[in-house]
Amino acid sequence: MKKWILTETEFKANTALAYEGLFTLGSGYLHTRGSLEENAGNDPQNITAPKQPIANASNFDHAAQVVVSKWGTYVPGVFARHPYMNEEIVNLPYFLSIEPRVSGEKLDALTGKISDYSRVLNMKTASVERNLTWKTAEGNLQVKFERFISGARPHLSVQKAIFKNISEKPIKISIKSGIDADIRTNGEDHFIEGGFLNPDINKKLQCDVSQISVNQIKSVVTTNIFEYKENGKTVETTGGDTVYTIAQVSANLKTDWNYLPENRRGFFVAEFEIPVGEELIIEKRAAVTTSRDVGATLAVSQSALAQQEGQALPIQKSPEQILSDAQSFSYEQLFEEHKQYWAERWAKSDVEIEGDDNSLQAIRASIFHLLRCHVTGDSRVAIDAKGTAGDIYYGRFFWDTEIYLVPFFLYTDPERAETLVNFRVQTLEGAKRNAAKLGYRGARFPWESDHKGNDCCPAMNWQYRDHEVHITADVVYAFAHFAANTSNEYLKNPKTAEVIVETARYWIDRVDWRKGDNYPSLLGVMGPDEYTALTSNNAYTNYMVKFALNIAAKYGEFGGATDKEIAQFQEVADKLPIVRSKNNHNLIMQCEEFDSFAEPNFEKWWKDRTKHFAIFAPQERLYRTKCLKQADVLMLIYLFLNKFTDEEIRAAWDYYLQYTTHDSSLSRGAHAVLASRIGLDEEAFAMFNGCKGQDLNVENGGAAEGIHIAGCGMNWQMVVFGVAGILNALQSDTFTMQPRLPKQWTKVSFPFVWKGQCLYISFDKHSVSIENRSEKAIEVIVSGKKRTIDAKQILSFYL
Repeated sequence: MKKWILTETEFKANTALAYEGLFTLGSGYLHTRGSLEENAGNDPQNITAPKQPIANASNFDHAAQVVVSKWGTYVPGVFARHPYMNEEIVNLPYFLSIEPRVSGEKLDALTGKISDYSRVLNMKTASVERNLTWKTAEGNLQVKFERFISGARPHLSVQKAIFKNISEKPIKISIKSGIDADIRTNGEDHFIEGGFLNPDINKKLQCDVSQISVNQIKSVVTTNIFEYKENGKTVETTGGDTVYTIAQVSANLKTDWNYLPENRRGFFVAEFEIPVGEELIIEKRAAVTTSRDVGATLAVSQSALAQQEGQALPIQKSPEQILSDAQSFSYEQLFEEHKQYWAERWAKSDVEIEGDDNSLQAIRASIFHLLRCHVTGDSRVAIDAKGTAGDIYYGRFFWDTEIYLVPFFLYTDPERAETLVNFRVQTLEGAKRNAAKLGYRGARFPWESDHKGNDCCPAMNWQYRDHEVHITADVVYAFAHFAANTSNEYLKNPKTAEVIVETARYWIDRVDWRKGDNYPSLLGVMGPDEYTALTSNNAYTNYMVKFALNIAAKYGEFGGATDKEIAQFQEVADKLPIVRSKNNHNLIMQCEEFDSFAEPNFEKWWKDRTKHFAIFAPQERLYRTKCLKQADVLMLIYLFLNKFTDEEIRAAWDYYLQYTTHDSSLSRGAHAVLASRIGLDEEAFAMFNGCKGQDLNVENGGAAEGIHIAGCGMNWQMVVFGVAGILNALQSDTFTMQPRLPKQWTKVSFPFVWKGQCLYISFDKHSVSIENRSEKAIEVIVSGKKRTIDAKQILSFYL
């Protein structure tokens, strides 16, 4: 069971934030950071000081923390306008508080007399439990806190606190519990009309907390509204979402709950006497709904289809109804149905690694957060860059969705992958506005997208916002990837095809035909490597655009493209160059200029290799130097692995590795897979180790600001596409794998969905076993051996 457990054995101020992020719970719809119920450290959560952007977004130190606790309650899709950072996810009213006091002494994990402390995240059951002994002046108590957010009832949070009197006399204890709506998001108050965007308006409070029954408190908050205008006309309105939260508290010992109103807060307070050897059990249930809810009972495919066809979706229940529906169920019954829900999710996705418990724990932590983050049946949102576990990346959606997250769901639960790719279909109008603002036809997807497709990357970070244009092609790659493992009919769907055509129109406008060249070029672009800006013909970008234009030429007729346009798409796809080294034809150049850049002189500038290179090197030095933040050419090769020879992979590896800082959490993953491909087993495992435990490294900040959710997706890919050596559905029409098991591991097993057929794969150093759990036969290639596995049969291959 320990292989399913993450444990905190001591509460410390310097690791508290990291555990808060790591212990985030969620149902997809609702997420809460793992803050302690009694608010250790008593950090204020209502300081109004809106955060401002910095020019060099890579120049930050994750380990620098100034608070002990940062509350976070999130519903994906609830956004509002920040005065400096544009649209951001909103940190919602906090409902987890359960604050005990004995003779005025508050339980505090930092300052109280605490022993036998232990807090665990059980990933198998998606629950958190904390145990401790609290020594008070009146006597000693054994204390246990438990909580989960119901997978079966995604709007419902359930908590329990147990206080057992282990002293020799009765102990009087008071409990304070309620809702705190005096919350800020990146220093901004989103529950005051207009926030700080309009200083002239009368700051009307859009926040109310009140008692609604003898044991229920309700908060109603509305986020501030912002209107996007073009030529004086409103083209988009954001914010204005109303969020309803009800907290209900009860106890096994009889008492009267007294309501204590405070500014933007409401609490119940009750006094109890716990007899010797007896327990006080506090149970707290909270329900959260919003004005943007849809029916959570819809099947994923039905929901996605309805949204594509513009059909109205049913409104979700009120929080009162949600609590009422659960009223007849005990804590244990609610927990049991929740565990069953998570058992079904794990059955589709768990990766088992034998011989290395650390790697097993890390991969399960990654999968846990991936499963937690997906919003069932709702393609109006994707998965934000911090895994809905913090607001530092503002709840926005990056290329992470298409490249790092879609593959996990595509090969474990394809219906969930569909909502992620359909998110870009939903936000086409925003992408068209983004293109038009820059004078282009078609659609240009934003580098940092909100739920409406608006580009929210701050103007100060123009180099990322305006020049990391590859994301528009990444979207089409994800469409094609999804179609390859499901059905090409997806690319013929008029809505999907329209997106593909509109992005192709953007590319036709975006390319330049330089004087003297008989081919088009993409100039002034930044590839995945954010330390190399404003370059010409970046290989990753060009190759991805060529791919997207080929898709547009093939399926453009279904999206309204004319024959003339289709011919243009094909011409640019054929002629857009991939630059190679003049000295070694096997070496793909990252861009035309790369080989002429200055050497990085890491020994002089990079004073501390545990910190980002960008902390020591100013941005202007980064932009003129041969230094990579992350894999660029190697990322290209990874995505199109079947298109490149081992010699080309090795040439890129040897040339670029010496210049790569791995300052991005996403860099080592592609390196690990490619190292496995060319037989660099030790290097592959070292890269895997450098990536797998980012969120588990609490002493170095870990998940303090949220989960590295794209890294979680990459961890899964490193095992499945790297160690197992599986080619994805874009790289091979037939299921193909060539495993390379690390010497530290003895066996790997996982489920895998290939073109609608469910497989279960196990392999060790000597053999591969594939179970075909589907109703029809499947053809497979394992280490070069081609076989057919009949329905419901298991076939073994000896290596």
